[in-house]
Amino acid sequence: MTDGVVAGGAAEGNLSRPVMAWSFGPGDVATLRRALAAHARHQGLRGGDHDDFVLAVHEGVVNVVGHGGGSGWVRLWRAGRLLCCEISDRGPGIPAGCLDQSRMPGHEGVGGRGLWLITQLSDGVSFESGEEGTVVRLAKIIA
Repeated sequence: MTDGVVAGGAAEGNLSRPVMAWSFGPGDVATLRRALAAHARHQGLRGGDHDDFVLAVHEGVVNVVGHGGGSGWVRLWRAGRLLCCEISDRGPGIPAGCLDQSRMPGHEGVGGRGLWLITQLSDGVSFESGEEGTVVRLAKIIA
C-alpha cells in the first residue's frame, strides 16, 4: 500500500472510485455502520478483513461523536485494491499525547483505545488533527 493513498485521501483528489459520502451525528451511528458494512462487502471485503474495517471506521465515528464535536463526515472510496475511508470533524482536535499508537494504552483508564484499535485493524492509517478538527484516513487491502 502506498502512504499517498491514505495520506492524500478525498481532500487531495485521490478519490478514485467514490462509494459513499455521509454526514452524521449521534443518532446516525448504527445506521451508518450498517450502510458501511454493506458498501464494504459490495466492494469485496470479506470475513475478518470486512469486520476489521467496519470496526475501525465505527471507532472513528464514535470518537467524533464523543470527542470531536458530535458530528462529522465519512467518505468511502476505492483505490485499486484498497478500500479507503476518511472520517472528519470540526472538533477541538486530538491531544498530541493520544496520537502515539505504538503500544496499547494501559488498562487503568476507562477509554483511550479507539485510536489504537483503528491503527491495529487497518492496513494503513493517518491522523491529521488541530484546532479546526481532525481527519482520520484508513485503508484495508481487498484480497
